[in-house]
Amino acid sequence: MPDELDVAVVGAGPFGLSVAAWLDDRRTRVFGAPLQTWRTLMPPDMLMRSAWEETSLSARGGRGTIDDFVAATDERRQEPIPLQLFLRYADWFRESFVLDHSTGDVVGVEPANGGYLVRTADGADATARDLVLAVGVTPFPFVPPQFEDAMATSDRIEFAVQHREFGDLAGRRVVIVGAGQAALETAALARDAGADVEVLARSGVRWFADREPHNPRGPLGQRLYRLAYPVVGYGPPPINRLATHPDAFAVLPWQLRRKITERLLRPGGSAWIRTRVEGRVRISEGVTATRVASVGEHVELQLSDGATREADHVLLATGYRFSADRLGWLAPELRARVAVERGWPVLDRWFRSTDPHLYFVGYPAEGRFGPLARFVLGADFSARRVRAALVRGGTAPGRPR
Repeated sequence: MPDELDVAVVGAGPFGLSVAAWLDDRRTRVFGAPLQTWRTLMPPDMLMRSAWEETSLSARGGRGTIDDFVAATDERRQEPIPLQLFLRYADWFRESFVLDHSTGDVVGVEPANGGYLVRTADGADATARDLVLAVGVTPFPFVPPQFEDAMATSDRIEFAVQHREFGDLAGRRVVIVGAGQAALETAALARDAGADVEVLARSGVRWFADREPHNPRGPLGQRLYRLAYPVVGYGPPPINRLATHPDAFAVLPWQLRRKITERLLRPGGSAWIRTRVEGRVRISEGVTATRVASVGEHVELQLSDGATREADHVLLATGYRFSADRLGWLAPELRARVAVERGWPVLDRWFRSTDPHLYFVGYPAEGRFGPLARFVLGADFSARRVRAALVRGGTAPGRPR
């Protein structure tokens, strides 16, 4: 018989772990491999862009911060933060504050007895009255329409986030589509592995100024920096302050929210990756692929400037788009209960969808709450708000204004 829970949390990233830590007085179980996206789809030697103070998970009572982790272990503060340090911190947090965790893959979620039945590959099945989906960006990579047919028939076109080992690209012609951090990091890694790499950028490649908070500054310089950049990586002042006020962001007109998000999350590369790309990787700016075909042992791309390219491998780093249909393990009748507006799930201020017992946190909440919903910094706000709805009860689900 399945175990009986109050809350099932699908996804064991920063948001899922934080929600569970805030519900430690309820029968709550997290499902999924811990930090799977971070462990399998990010370069092992990656340096995180977020500041130290913006990289804490969240548990009730203000516990479980990255400073608490350092104080409780032999670790030390490092900036920029190495990915491996963050993963060790996340493991410590999970072991300390998440009471019930099934690491098996979720193979199905379906309606059951007025709630939900979560089925897993390892048999840790459970029913729950409330369901929190904390699935991150991983299920939602965007395929530009011109790539859809060729990608369906060729294993030479794939998402950049799915290509973690680059040794197989040595000596091969690789085209990377995109101009954001993921595209540029992928380009550097492929080039390091010995590939002949070209980046196709629809607009010019932007390199972010090296304004990291850990750079040396005097007291006045540090104060001015914090006034201008209250958080790292969220666009220019003064609109970057909206990133830390998700409720204020949510009441803005939709078109304004969209434009602000585009500006706050404008694609570009961190300063530390620039030296690994410039002069080593060809960058074609202001062009897009207009036609893509798999031809024998290579991929042929027709470009918007009339030129053509032949590649042995094409990696797409073209962003993400929410689609409930990408959650194949979620029963069709549950997907049908989730209203979608302008490409995003309709959520109320408590992160509830139009199925009042189904919540989305993390990336799917960006459409309402803005960029804070996507990054670790947003875990505290999200977990607190979900707890308020589940424990004290919130207002009836509504539509974003």
